[in-house]
Amino acid sequence: MRDDEIDALADSVLSIYQLSPPVDLARLAAEEGLELVEGEFGSDFHGRIEYLPDEQVFAIYHPRIFSEVFPGRVRFTIAHELGHYFIPEHRDILLKELVHDSDEDFRPGSDIEKQADRFAAALLVPSKLLKEKMGRRGFLSLPEIKAFASSCRTSLQATAFRYTQFTTEPHLAIVSEDRRILYYFASEEAQALGFAGLGKRLVPENSPTAHAANDPLRVLKEGATDSEAWFSERYKRAELWEEAISLGYGGRALTLLSWQKGSVPVTVKR
Repeated sequence: MRDDEIDALADSVLSIYQLSPPVDLARLAAEEGLELVEGEFGSDFHGRIEYLPDEQVFAIYHPRIFSEVFPGRVRFTIAHELGHYFIPEHRDILLKELVHDSDEDFRPGSDIEKQADRFAAALLVPSKLLKEKMGRRGFLSLPEIKAFASSCRTSLQATAFRYTQFTTEPHLAIVSEDRRILYYFASEEAQALGFAGLGKRLVPENSPTAHAANDPLRVLKEGATDSEAWFSERYKRAELWEEAISLGYGGRALTLLSWQKGSVPVTVKR
């Protein structure tokens, strides 16, 4: 399925069951006759959906929400597994193979996982509400995204990545671990300017992100930067603003790179 089709599917589910943020995932599962099974499955466990042919029911296994430091991550896991259930092609595979173990959220991987991630984000952070929150300026700061994530009861990184899909500004959202860049999303505007991919694999030294990664207080770090610090060699250069905050585990940080107001990429002479 295309991204817009997945968004439309999530919107239809929200409409049919009259759900709004924070989406009641337990009620949605019950309405569909799915079983939610929570437990202690180990640190490497990220989620599973299984079809039980004898009972003719789907079961979703997930970590305990209220025992987790970051319940928003568990909610995203459940929504991700619901994506495998609601996306017709995924459900057909489940009916044949009976069980599917999911990878960590947003890790580069198969199209199936990316589609389930897209559904989860669209279910938990509806596009209509997000667009209303952005308003005419089409832009949100990291503190505003954090507040929005709290109101939706979803993870900060999921909300930031969802925002990147809809902002009208050139922008990148990046997740790193101890300065190593794990994955990122670029807005359509950033891609159109020639900044779709970072190229570099490490967060710049002494950057706000480098300082945020292991901050136990999870205080926002921000400051001016430029495209040369973050991107591999480009034919254009731009002035950027960097916002970063610790995700609270594993030395991970979320970074937002935005074009400074009035900044226009200039051609680099070589």
